[in-house]
This record gives sequence, C-alpha cells and structure tokens, in this order.
Amino acid sequence: MSGTEKAMQGVADTLREFWAHRPVRPRAGRKLGGVATGIALRYRIDPVIVRIAFVALALSGGVGVPMYLAGWLLLPEEGDQVSPLESLINRGHSSMSQAQTVLLGLLMFPALGFTFGNGGFQVVVTLAASVACIYLLQKNRGHLEPAAVAEPAPMPTVPGAPAWDPLGAAPFAWDLPEPTPKPQPPAPRPRRPRVAATTLGVATMVLAGSVIAGIWTPWFTAPHIIGLLVAVLAAGLLVGSFVDAGRGLIWLLIPLSVVGFGMTAVGFHGPTDFGDVNATPKTVAEVDDRYEISVGSVKLDLRQLPDSGSVKTVVQADLGELVVRVPKNADVTFNCEASSIGELTCLGKQAEGSTVQVDGTDLGDNGEGGLKIDLDVRTNVGEVKVLRD
Repeated sequence: MSGTEKAMQGVADTLREFWAHRPVRPRAGRKLGGVATGIALRYRIDPVIVRIAFVALALSGGVGVPMYLAGWLLLPEEGDQVSPLESLINRGHSSMSQAQTVLLGLLMFPALGFTFGNGGFQVVVTLAASVACIYLLQKNRGHLEPAAVAEPAPMPTVPGAPAWDPLGAAPFAWDLPEPTPKPQPPAPRPRRPRVAATTLGVATMVLAGSVIAGIWTPWFTAPHIIGLLVAVLAAGLLVGSFVDAGRGLIWLLIPLSVVGFGMTAVGFHGPTDFGDVNATPKTVAEVDDRYEISVGSVKLDLRQLPDSGSVKTVVQADLGELVVRVPKNADVTFNCEASSIGELTCLGKQAEGSTVQVDGTDLGDNGEGGLKIDLDVRTNVGEVKVLRD
C-alpha cells in the first residue's frame, strides 16, 4: 500500500470512528436541537465556539443550515438508542416522532436549494473545510470522554450533628474561632498561546496579498477577500478551541460574516460608482448603449427622441431605483428584472418579491409604427419602472 493510500485509509478510519462515537444531543443546556452543545460536550470545547461556527457557516452561503439539520437528524438524543433518521427506518428507538423527523427532512430540500443556489464551488469548498474540521476534532480530541454537567457537591457534615441543623455542624462547634489561613503566594498565571495575535497577523497578510493580487487578477473582489478573512478567523477559532484561547476573534468574525453575506446576497458585481444618473437624450445617436450604477438611481427620459429610428439600451443598478420614460407612440420591447428582490412596474405589467421578471412588447397609442425602443432594465435589489406619460 502506497503512502497516499495509507493516508486516505487513515482519514477513512478516523471518520468511521467519529460515526461510531458520534456526539449525543443533550436534553439540558441546548438552544435548539442540541447539535452544537452535543459536539461541544463530546470534544470538551466551549459551546459558544461551536454555535458561532454554525452561525458563520449559515452566513457564508447558508451552508450551516443544512449541516445543522443533518446533525439534528443523524445524532441521537440523550437516552435514545439511535438517531431520528435511523429510527425512521426501524433501526431502533428515538424520542423524536416520525412526523417531526419527516418535517426536518423536508426542510432539508429548501435549505439545500438555497445553499447550492448561492454558488456551487463555494459550497463545495465550505463543506470540504467542515469535513476537515470534523476530522481534526476526532483525530485530536476523539479519545476524550464526553463532558458531563457537574453536579453540586454535598455539604460536609460533622458526625453527631443534629438532623435539624441546616449547617451540618454540632452546636458545640458554632462558637469556635476559624483558623487563620496562612498567606499563600499568588500562583503564576499560565501563559496562553497567542492564537488571536497570530490569527490577526495572518489575516493582515491575507488582506494585503489579496489587494495586491487584485491588481492583476479580477477574482479578488471585495466579497471574495472578506470570504478569505472569514476563513482565516474561523481557522483561528478552531485552533483556539483546542488550547482554550482566541475567543476574542468572535467579535471580528461576526460582523465580517454579516457583511460578506450581505454582499453575496445582493451580488455587488457591477461598477463601483454611487449616486444618481439623469439622462435626457434628444437624438437617437445620443442614447448610450448602457446606463449603469452600483448604488443610487438611474432616470432615463426618452420622450424627446424623434418619431422614427430605433434605439437599444441597457439600464442597470446593483441597488437602487431605475425609471425609464418612453414616448406615447413608440413601439417598446422591454425586459424588466430584479434578480434578488424588488418591485417592477413596466408598461402595465407589475411584479414584486424575490427574483421577479416581466417582459413584453407595447406598441403605444397609435399601434405599430414609428420609433422602436428595445429596453433591458434590471437591478439586483430595488425598484424598476418603465412609464408612458
């Protein structure tokens, strides 16, 4: 067997060991289904770290949602023989009803659809990184016994103390002076690994390198750079969970994840300008092929164009309002679209919501003939109007 085959066999054995000794979802201390708490207790790490990891994955393209649902279905609850999914196929008893299991399974379909709809390559990379994290946890901490909730220790009692005495001390000892403790030198504080500082240093180098690489490679856009920074911070938190350090990175990871998710959902991939565009061309030659802006409004008035000829233009914004006014007698072919969320009002056709589109041809008051206008008006988030007045 070659070295590569041995390495792959080792990875497979570790993952099989994870499944054989998988976390158990506790009944106490959980926030939702107990998946994060169960993982934290199994590997003796801070539950906050695991919850933050799921939130970060949910904000990074939605991967955390189907992963949490999968954990809910595949990890047994405390006191159960098998997981809910295994119970559904008669492998043993689970306290979750079959109806609840089926409902969770049905929720997987929209969760997976949303996740893979945001970008297949990013999802595959994130899932691969998540499997790698599970492998590392099992490899390095799989030998640990699961943590248990500590029970309060009973108060010591003095032999012969009356049963009614709540302090558990004999009355003759109540007035005895307490012994004076000897002063002890303060114990030296253990030096924690500098996980946070190291992670911030790596993140700074990644940021600088990405900005420089962006000069030659268009891949390094703002959402991609933020994604790289989120990955570095998440890796720092993972390493810190093993050595009980680096928890302060959470407060940088959360806002970066929110910003990255917002930029991914809105899809800022157009120009980088902001403001308003107002245009009133008076001849066909003055009509530009494209009117485009990142954030703001575009107002295009075509009512002063002549009654003959033809024009074709694209009006586009990432976030904002698009308004196109056309002559009463022009023959207009239009396509209006909001790829994320928006409201459309285009020559009598209306639509609103997420990923909406209307199109058609309107010949105006005088029927076919005269100026021909071909419009493509689209936004990611905002309002689109094509009006005759």
